Amino acid sequence: MGKKLKIILLIAAILTIGFFSYKYVMTGGARDVEKETSEFSVSANDVFGEFSANSAIATTKYLNKAVEITGKVTNVADNVITLNEKVSCQLQVPEQVALNSQVKIKGRVTGYDDLLEELKLDQCVIIKLN
Repeated sequence: MGKKLKIILLIAAILTIGFFSYKYVMTGGARDVEKETSEFSVSANDVFGEFSANSAIATTKYLNKAVEITGKVTNVADNVITLNEKVSCQLQVPEQVALNSQVKIKGRVTGYDDLLEELKLDQCVIIKLN
């Protein structure tokens, strides 16, 4: 086998492993967050305040954990709702949610965006709608 072919195969293997690793990390593996027990139950303002005060400590506390967050719906776009203008929740299944309604969602914290000053969650489900 030629040296060029070995290098190409090595690069292809690294890219394949990288793709699947990225996909696993971004989707939380084969988790079903809806069925997991929530590790925290907080308001959107409180959890955002923790990230604003010290994002490193809050990230260690919340990252990849199932949490329940209550707040007011301030934006709805396709399968993403925003609570209190600071917590972005990607819903597993799009649902009809009215602006300014109070909701409790359950989801997995994927990170805090310093630039947009927004906490991001995925695999979200609405567990209480007022």
